[in-house]
Amino acid sequence: MYDPILMFYPKTPLLGKPLLEADILKVNSDALAPLLEWLCLTPKVTTYRVNTLRCSVDAFRKKIEEKLAARYGVKSPKVYCLPNIPEMLCIDPLDSQLTKAHADSELKEIMVDTSCGAALLRGAHIYAPGVLAMESNTEQEELVNVYADLDGKCKRGAVKRYESPNKVFLGTGKVLMQRYQLFNNADKPATGVAVEMQSTVSGVPSLGDLSSEDGLLQNLPSIVCVRVLDPQPGERILDMCAAPGNKTSHIAELIGDGGSVVALDNSASRVRSMLLKLKRYKSITAHVFDSTKVLAPEAPSLPFGEFTGPPFPCASFDRILLDAPCSGLGNRPQLSCSIKQAKVLSSYPNIQRRLFQQAVQLLRPGGILVYSTCTVTEDECECIVAWALEKFSELHLTDATPRWGGSGLSLPGFETCKSRLLQRFGPTGANADTVGFFIAKFQKKL
Repeated sequence: MYDPILMFYPKTPLLGKPLLEADILKVNSDALAPLLEWLCLTPKVTTYRVNTLRCSVDAFRKKIEEKLAARYGVKSPKVYCLPNIPEMLCIDPLDSQLTKAHADSELKEIMVDTSCGAALLRGAHIYAPGVLAMESNTEQEELVNVYADLDGKCKRGAVKRYESPNKVFLGTGKVLMQRYQLFNNADKPATGVAVEMQSTVSGVPSLGDLSSEDGLLQNLPSIVCVRVLDPQPGERILDMCAAPGNKTSHIAELIGDGGSVVALDNSASRVRSMLLKLKRYKSITAHVFDSTKVLAPEAPSLPFGEFTGPPFPCASFDRILLDAPCSGLGNRPQLSCSIKQAKVLSSYPNIQRRLFQQAVQLLRPGGILVYSTCTVTEDECECIVAWALEKFSELHLTDATPRWGGSGLSLPGFETCKSRLLQRFGPTGANADTVGFFIAKFQKKL
């Protein structure tokens, strides 16, 4: 036995990409190193959002507790609610002294890609497509060490143990599919769980995804984001970049499915997937549409309920959620980053500003606009807020409550009192160990 703490573990998801690292925090560069290391680590708390239109929080909590008890017995972690977000349930990590994984040199190894590795560190099992390699003669029900390939150089289907200084031990699992099932039929790739995780270095319970119509596995900041929007029954609400629809359904649930929620996405396939989840909500209509072109500037404003689809007239919505396309650098754990070039990173603020311009015009006077991203770069977060306040005199910042994140970062010419109205989820200031995220709340002047 040997301790994985002494083994290699990344301290940045941008290994070997110093120029990209420098673009994340250009002003607050002193905060960069701890931020990068934090991004590689796994959030300890797992969160579910209960659909209170269908199920009570207590009933869904009982379901989770039964699953935990069946798997971990007396070592089951605590399941609890948080103040101000009564529809959310939190699951604590396992007791690290009793359950933390250690690599056993006597076990065979399997390799997974970094995307699969990140998922299993957060409680998932390993599905067949995520298995890169498995040593020969690995038997069903056999325990194996699970490693992630950070370099992306492990050959799929390899039979020998993969040796690399940049492979990361993640945990131990029980094999449910053998090599011939995983790699011998290219015409019909294997599906289903290939390895059931027994323990991980993160200590997060390996329950898989318990999502159903009654509850949804969802990151805490995404739940907070809709609470900050604070939708009300009877309002007309726009979700500009709605896929995969999780925030859209949360909006509908908070308004008791009474009102009008318009969900837009520019991908037909993503909208089709959304509709499968959203069809049970009578308040939601979803459209395939490019939200950078959603404004119909010459059309008159219409009374409530008199328009059917985009484009929309000015001042059409009471509240707008702009959960903008972004670099996604807030995802945790990030064992590696798929962004290769600085120009990709720098492309996001342009689309974010274009979407924001549309949102401001679509918002009625007195209405609420929430801007959010699942990233941590200054350019996509605080810089967008500073630009918006300078460009749109009709907007003012309001406190993004309920508050579970820390304050925004400081920028030259951006007052500290304004940064305190923002929510930035990062390694410092946040009240929960979760993913990187950013939320800003604006109100349009009457």
